[in-house]
Amino acid sequence: MDFELSEEQQRLHDTVFAFAKKEWEPRTLEIDASHRFPAWLWARMRELGWCGLMVPAEYGGTGLGLLDTCIMIQAATQAGGDIGSCLAWGTHLSIGTIPIVLCGSEAQKKKYLPRIASGEWMSCFCLTEPGVGSNAAGVELKAERRGDHYVLNGTKTFITNASVADVGIVIATTDKSKRAAGVSAFIVDMKSPGITVSAPFDKIGNRGSETCEVGFADTLVPVENRLLNEGDGFMQVGVKTLEYERTCLTAIWTGNIGYNIALSVKYAGERQQFGNPILLYAQIRDRIAQMQIDYDISKLMMYRAASKKDSGTPAPLEATEYKVFTGQASVRSALEAIQIHGGYGLMTEYKVERSLRDAKLGQIGAGTEQMLLELITRLVTGTRSKTI
Repeated sequence: MDFELSEEQQRLHDTVFAFAKKEWEPRTLEIDASHRFPAWLWARMRELGWCGLMVPAEYGGTGLGLLDTCIMIQAATQAGGDIGSCLAWGTHLSIGTIPIVLCGSEAQKKKYLPRIASGEWMSCFCLTEPGVGSNAAGVELKAERRGDHYVLNGTKTFITNASVADVGIVIATTDKSKRAAGVSAFIVDMKSPGITVSAPFDKIGNRGSETCEVGFADTLVPVENRLLNEGDGFMQVGVKTLEYERTCLTAIWTGNIGYNIALSVKYAGERQQFGNPILLYAQIRDRIAQMQIDYDISKLMMYRAASKKDSGTPAPLEATEYKVFTGQASVRSALEAIQIHGGYGLMTEYKVERSLRDAKLGQIGAGTEQMLLELITRLVTGTRSKTI
């Protein structure tokens, strides 16, 4: 069992880290204040060829595995790239694209993947609804078949990239009576008539990603845009995609723990109290040590979950454990970093305060911590909670 990155993986990490440190991190205060995904960053991603990392080369992508992709995402936030913008990028790479890679027909792959991989089209994933969050199988957006089209009616919310996306994977019910077995998935042109997208929500954190409500009013979607068969949206498309989403997006918060450590070590080495840098005092050193332990555990869990997926083996327990642990560790690291910085940690110019605002989403998005703890217990014990 080798825990070291290969030469190629180290090169991927170092390339992204250098880019983020030079071009991305210096503009994070600007990005955070704008509450918008930076168009300049997407343009650079396109130039660098980073918009289709997990798209097979035959469709214009890079053809990387999940682990290599996670390493690149983790490097971006480790270098100080903001979590919000990285979330927009990661959403496009994973749940906005992987459903087509894994479940799309050959015609669908040829039509959509090359333009997604080039970054000409940005993608999103439309699942959550105003009244449907953790109970994802209970979606209420209706897709009624009429001839060679489906007619979509309903509302999605908290949709990352909705305001900038050209194409979206939309989860809808085609037969409400069947519950999960009646849920279907569609590839939808986000500029279609009948689709309305709200202004981006005003969020406390993750401001570099635009999160919106999306309305569908008699929106026509060709039957040929359905992924797999009717009823496969949750049981097939969702299940096959879920572990990619949890692992890929959690890598964002893994990297941020490393960034918090770097900021804390730098500040503690410069801040003088009682005649010495505070880095030399046990009260500070203990906090840094705990942050480093969390960081190393998170990376190892990332390697395990992603490697298992790359080998073709399901990783529901590994991906879920990784997300739960890292969500908690990211909040801890942000709090410790602020404490080390003292009063300056509350100032926007020191950037660790943004880490705290951005960290909380890691315990809510892509499955709340409560639901994921229940899932872990189900996988370990083979029993279900009486309350969920």
